Amino acid sequence: MKNLLILISILLSFTACVKKDRYVIHGNLRCVNAQEAYLMEMSPLGEMVVTDSAPIRNGDFKFRGHVEYPTMRFIKVGSCRPFDVFVENEEINIRGSVLYPDEITVTGSNSQAELNFLMSEYKSISNKQNSALVKISNAKKQNDLQLVKKLTAHYESLPDSLLLITEQFVASNPTSIGAAYFVCSLSESFSISKMENIITKFDPSIANSQYVKYLNDELALSRKFGVGSMAPDFHLPSIDGEDITLGKYTGNYLYIDFGASWCNETKERNEVLLDLYQRYHPLGLEILSVSLDTDDDEWRDFACSAPELPWEQASDLLYWASPITKQYHVNQIPCGLLISPEGKILQIDGKKVNIGNRLKKTFGR
Repeated sequence: MKNLLILISILLSFTACVKKDRYVIHGNLRCVNAQEAYLMEMSPLGEMVVTDSAPIRNGDFKFRGHVEYPTMRFIKVGSCRPFDVFVENEEINIRGSVLYPDEITVTGSNSQAELNFLMSEYKSISNKQNSALVKISNAKKQNDLQLVKKLTAHYESLPDSLLLITEQFVASNPTSIGAAYFVCSLSESFSISKMENIITKFDPSIANSQYVKYLNDELALSRKFGVGSMAPDFHLPSIDGEDITLGKYTGNYLYIDFGASWCNETKERNEVLLDLYQRYHPLGLEILSVSLDTDDDEWRDFACSAPELPWEQASDLLYWASPITKQYHVNQIPCGLLISPEGKILQIDGKKVNIGNRLKKTFGR
């Protein structure tokens, strides 16, 4: 593995010797039944936004432009789903058929090659995890507890092996923005603090690229935010138009739950939280639901749906662009955290609501 990483680093360095200030994306696709191709990017609200268009003639199209740093874009042709391409100031060629978007090839972009390598490692480890789960299931059926323990330990070690591979790659390719994008995607599965050894290996020369900047900002925030730290204040409109702040809950235990109307697991969590609220609200527990919605009607319909929730519902309808997601280091939903009457963070939960035992210990029942 180490030799392979070094070889990739050498090959990429050869193609990086000559820098250009413009990109040319030349697409040549089969089975195209459309007159225009669209170059798109993801907005801060998670929506696809068209940034350029090009006419298609016999499956051929071209985009020209400039990017300050390599950046992930998406190309939409006809009714096929958009496919991704890492755009940098090089000549980039796209070949394949719109009928098989997963088999479309992108050449000429070093960042794409870097990302593809790491994605192949990710897929390989995912396959190993799936295989391990099957073996664990078979061992349980045979009641072989020793083998189950061994296989479970192997299964649990696989994510760490992915982090190690990524760390080695970044150490050999510290200016790899493709790798930075990959690490950003890993933040959905790993905490930023767990990836600190990777993030700190990126070269300062790419610190202002959007992906490295995001990772550095998140790392700085994670160093300040965690169990034992003071919860930051916030301002959010409630469903009744009231300005909700953290100070409103001073003197009570507060559980802030982050979800959305489009998140199926949010409704399941509400049922668990309702039970906890009915049990501990008389003793000083408050709950605040913060929704990462963008549509006011959808949010209100969801907030008012059964079961009726007796606590405050709040949302600024800014989706992931909501300031509170940055303040509270929210990378995925559902999630939540418990805050003490003095404003100190006591516990942080992921998708599973885990505050039951903490509340039982706190309130003595």
